Amino acid sequence: MRRGLWALLICAVAAPLMTTPVVAVTINPIFATSYTGGDLGVGPIDSLTGNPAAMKAIEAAAKTVGGMLNATNTTVNILFYDAPQGSFLGASVTGTVAYTYDSYVAALKADSAAHPYNVSLATAIKNLGAGNGASDPSNTFVAPTTANARALGLGVGAPSSYGLVDSSPEFSSTGDYLGGGGTVDAIVLLSSAEPLCYNRPPPSPGSQICFDAQSTMEHEIDEVLGIGGPSTTLNDLLDDPNFAEDFFGVDGTVLGSTDPYRYSAPGTPCYHVNTDESPDTCYFSIDGGVTSIDEFNQQYMDQGDAADWALTGAVCPGGFFIGGKGYVQDAFGCNNSAEDVGYNTPERFEFEAVGYDIPEPGTLFLAGAGLLWLRRRGATARRERR
Repeated sequence: MRRGLWALLICAVAAPLMTTPVVAVTINPIFATSYTGGDLGVGPIDSLTGNPAAMKAIEAAAKTVGGMLNATNTTVNILFYDAPQGSFLGASVTGTVAYTYDSYVAALKADSAAHPYNVSLATAIKNLGAGNGASDPSNTFVAPTTANARALGLGVGAPSSYGLVDSSPEFSSTGDYLGGGGTVDAIVLLSSAEPLCYNRPPPSPGSQICFDAQSTMEHEIDEVLGIGGPSTTLNDLLDDPNFAEDFFGVDGTVLGSTDPYRYSAPGTPCYHVNTDESPDTCYFSIDGGVTSIDEFNQQYMDQGDAADWALTGAVCPGGFFIGGKGYVQDAFGCNNSAEDVGYNTPERFEFEAVGYDIPEPGTLFLAGAGLLWLRRRGATARRERR
C-alpha cells in the first residue's frame, strides 16, 4: 500500500446457534537470520532479528488477522525480512495456483455448505452468475494464494505447460522459490528505511510523522491469505497482456479470487486495465453489483494494487498526504493512524467471499439475509504502502 461506506449487506437477525469450536487460522511469523532466495529488486534483504520492536508488531498483526478467521487445518508460515533500501513500507511475495473456474466454484460451494452461518459466501455464490468468469467458465481460471487454496480444500491445480502444481507452500525456510512442496507460503518485507511507528497508539503528527507498522503488516498478511493485492490479476495484465500463458502456462483468462466480485454497475462485471488514471470505478460486491461494499483502486492501479481499496481524497492526520477510508487494505494509507482488520470492516466480507469463515465475535450466529513485479510461476511480488 502506498502512502497517501460500505453498506452492510447482511443483517444478523436469527438466534444464536449452539457454540461451535472455532478453528482459527494459524499464522506463524518466521524471522530467519539469512535470506537465500532470488533478487527481488529491492536491494539487500536483511534479518529482522535485531529489531525486536518490528518483530513485536508483526506478531501482533499475525495474531489479529489469524484470530478472526476460521478455516480447518490451515497453517500459514510467512517469512519476514527487512528491506533497508526499499522505497516502500511493506511488500509481499506470495505463492498462487491456477484452478479451473468450475473447480474453484465447487470448492466455494462445499465450504458454504459446511459453514451455513457464512451468509456472505452464500450470497456471493448465489450471484456468481453475474460476475467475471461466469459467461465463459471453460476458458476461465481462478488463481487463489496457496494459503487460500488450502483453506478451501483445493489441491492440484489446472494442467499447464509447467505441469501440475498444488496448494503446498512454494518457498523454503530461507526464501528459496521451490514452486511447491516447501514450508513457507510467502515472503513479507518491511522497510526500516521508511518512517515506521512500532508502538501504539502512534504519536501525534506534530511530534513525528510515521506509519503504523502493525497495520502495514496486517495489510501484507491479508494479501498472503488471499484478499487485496493478489486477489486480482489486473496488475499482472497491466504488466504483461499475455501473463496467463507466460505466468501460469494456461490458455485462457486467469482471474484473482476477488475478480468474480468486481463490478462497475449492477449486473455489469468489471475487469479491465486502466492506464491513464482517468476516473474509473470498479467496486467489490457480493450481490451481483447491487451494493458496493467498497471501491477498488481501479483509477490508480499503475501506482498500487487494483484489489486494494481506492483513494478517497481524505486528508491524513496533520494535513499530510491523501489517504483512503482508514481501512487496512486501503491502497493509499495515512500517517499516524493505526487500523486493524476486523468484523466491522470491508475486509471481513472479502475474507468470507473467498472462503474464510468469520463468526460474529463471541458466538456463532446464523445471519438472515434481510514496485515491480516478480515473474515466476505461481509467485507474485507487489509493492505496497509506499
